[in-house]
Amino acid sequence: MTSLRCLLPLLFVCTALFFILDIATGTVSIPPDQVLAILMGHAPERSSWQTIVMVFRLPKAIAALSAGAALGLSGLMMQTLFRNPLAGPSVLGISSGASMGVALVVLGTAISHRGARLIEGLGLGGNMILIFASAVGAFGVLLAILIAARWVKDVMTLLIVGILGGFALSSMVSVLIHFSRPEMVQAYLSWTFG
Repeated sequence: MTSLRCLLPLLFVCTALFFILDIATGTVSIPPDQVLAILMGHAPERSSWQTIVMVFRLPKAIAALSAGAALGLSGLMMQTLFRNPLAGPSVLGISSGASMGVALVVLGTAISHRGARLIEGLGLGGNMILIFASAVGAFGVLLAILIAARWVKDVMTLLIVGILGGFALSSMVSVLIHFSRPEMVQAYLSWTFG
């Protein structure tokens, strides 16, 4: 118990440091005092620095912190629900469902040239479509697992069904990759790398 008392504050401090480091670093070098001034609401030496910090770096850092917390929480909830330390979004196929949703949008539409031009021309709107496709794919797999849970009462069997579903979805993504143009495969792989 004493090690947990020491570990928890250390983890909070490390999280705060990485959050600040994420805001302070990037391709454009901004002095730390200017980053702090921007966060405090003061005008920086260059107006472009304020745009970089407030429009790009701060939302990116908040999104990373929120996504990390949500992933950890979802893993904990699944491990508690299934009473198994191996249960998680990747094991149950939920991550594969998200990947399949994005693959259908990026690679599925890229099989036709008209669809490829549509996705390439969307810009920021395309990112929102990918986020939506990812959420729909993940939710679809989660819904399938919940429906299967009505008939399958054994937790281990449900885990195996999730693993099988994840492998089936990964196989379908591989087929889409095989039939897609290299630049669309590159776009899909960029999404999978984060």
